[in-house]
Amino acid sequence: MKRTQLALMLTPLALALLGLLGLAGIGGVSVVRRLQQWVADRQPPADFRVLVLPGFVAEVAAKATGTNIPSAITFGPDERLYLLDAGGRLYRFDDADGDGLAETQTVLYDNPGGRVAHSVGLAFRDDGLLYLSYGGHIATLEDSDGDGRLDKLTDIVEGLPTLQFPDHSNNGIAFGPDGKLYVGVGAVTDHGPLSDDPYEARILRMNPDGSELETFATGFRNPYDLVFSPEGDLFTSDNNPSEFSRMMPYIPPEEINHVRQGLDYGFPTYYGRPPGDVTWPNVEPPITDLYAAVGSAGITYYDEGPFPKKYHNGLFLAQWGTGANVALDRGISNGQNIIYVSLTPTEDGTFTAEWEVFADFNLGLGDYRPVDVTVGPDGALYVLEWSTGTVYRIRYDEAIAARLAAATPTPLLSVTMPEYPPELVAAGELIYNSGAENTPACVTCHLLDPNMNGLGPSLLGLYQIAGSRVPGLSAEVYVRQSIIAPNAFIVPNYSANYMYQLYGTALRPDQIDALVAYVLTLPEPEQP
Repeated sequence: MKRTQLALMLTPLALALLGLLGLAGIGGVSVVRRLQQWVADRQPPADFRVLVLPGFVAEVAAKATGTNIPSAITFGPDERLYLLDAGGRLYRFDDADGDGLAETQTVLYDNPGGRVAHSVGLAFRDDGLLYLSYGGHIATLEDSDGDGRLDKLTDIVEGLPTLQFPDHSNNGIAFGPDGKLYVGVGAVTDHGPLSDDPYEARILRMNPDGSELETFATGFRNPYDLVFSPEGDLFTSDNNPSEFSRMMPYIPPEEINHVRQGLDYGFPTYYGRPPGDVTWPNVEPPITDLYAAVGSAGITYYDEGPFPKKYHNGLFLAQWGTGANVALDRGISNGQNIIYVSLTPTEDGTFTAEWEVFADFNLGLGDYRPVDVTVGPDGALYVLEWSTGTVYRIRYDEAIAARLAAATPTPLLSVTMPEYPPELVAAGELIYNSGAENTPACVTCHLLDPNMNGLGPSLLGLYQIAGSRVPGLSAEVYVRQSIIAPNAFIVPNYSANYMYQLYGTALRPDQIDALVAYVLTLPEPEQP
C-alpha cells in the first residue's frame, strides 16, 4: 500500500475526529484537505512494505515466481539482475527500458536432477564466468550450446563441510583484488569446540580454477557473506550462537569483521570483543558489535553514488532476523531490516564502525526477512526478501528530499507551555509510562532520556514545535491527531507504522485528553 493511499484512507477518520473536536464548523474540512494534500506532496509513491528514510523511495524491482527459498542476488557484467535460490535455480531479470524495474524473468538454470542443493553464493568473474557456492561445493556455470541458458555445471572444489550443524555450510563468495575467489565456511557445531575438519569456521581462498585452496583467516562461527571494498579491504559479518551451554549463559552479540590474512577472529574461544584483561595473540576483535540474534546475512559495499555522502564508503547489511528458538523463547526478536555501517580508518590499518537502521520492513503486513543486498549499476540499493522472492530497489530522490527539508518545522518564537489541571497531567503520565486498555506504553518508543534514541522522536519540549508541525493545526490538535491517526504526519527521519495504530479506538476520550495534556507539558531536555 502506498503512503499516499494510506493518507487518503485516513482522511474520513481524521475528518470525523476533527468534527468531534468542534473544528468542522470553523474550517475543519479545509484543514483536513490541506493536511491530506501536504502529506501526499511529501510522501513518495513507494511500496509500503519497506519503511525508508526521508528522501528515499522503495519500489519492487523484480519478483521471482516459482522460487524455492531465494538466497542471493547480484548484478552481472551485463548490468542485469541475477537471483539464486537455495534449491539451485538461477534467474535473470531484464529491464528493457532502463528504469530499474524488471519487466521479464528468465530461468537460466533449472537444476536438472536436483544436483545443486543449499546454494547461497553467487559471483561473476570479470570475464562473465558465473560461480556458485552450494552445499559442500564451489562450481562454475556455463552455456555450452549457445542457447542463452546455463547448462554446464563444473565443480572446482568439493568436500567442504556442509550442514553438519543446521544451515552452516560454505556460504557467500566474492572475487578479491588478487583475482582469487574467497568463500566463508561455517562451523560444524553451534558454539564449539572445533572439529578436525581443516575447512570449518574460516574464510578460504582459491584460484579461479579451484586450485591452491587455502585458509585466509580463522575464528568465524558462520560468516554468511563477504564483500571487498574498492581498496581491497575484506568485510564479513558473523552470526552468534543459537544454543546455550554452561559455558555460555547468555546470547552474545553478532559482529562485523574487517578480515585480514592470517588473523583469528575469536570463535570458539570468545564471542564479540575479547576480555580486556587477557592477551589473545593474533586475535582480532570485531570492528563493531550488533544486536544478538539479528541473523546477519547478505552484505555489500557502497562506494560513491547518488546516495547522500554519509552513506559513501560504508557497508549495507541485510539482517534476516531472529530464528533460533532459544532467543525467541526469551522474548528476543531482532533484525528483519537493513542497517548501514559507517567505517572509520584507524592508524593500525583496520577500522572502527558504527551502525544505524537504514530501512525496515512493515511487519504489520507480513513476516518479511531480507536475506541479501547489492548495489546496482544505477547506484540504488537492491534488497532480496526471503519469504516472497521480491527484490526491492531503494533509491534516493533529491527532489523529494528537498521538499521534505523545506517542510521541516522550526520552533516558534516565545511559545509558552500550556497549562492543564494537575490531575489530568498525572493521568496522562500514567498512560504514557504504563499503557492502558491493553495498549502499549508510549515510553516504549518515545524515550524521555535525551541521551538515548528511540523508535519514535523525543517528545521533550514538544510544545515548542507542535504548533508548527502541520500547517493549520494547533499544537493540541496536532498531538491529538498523532495519537489517533499516527501515520497522518511522519516526522522527518522516522518511519511510518512503528507507532501502535489503535489508540484512537482503544482509549476513551478522557484518556486521550490526559495524554495530550501530559505530552504538551513535557519540559525541554536539560542542557549539559
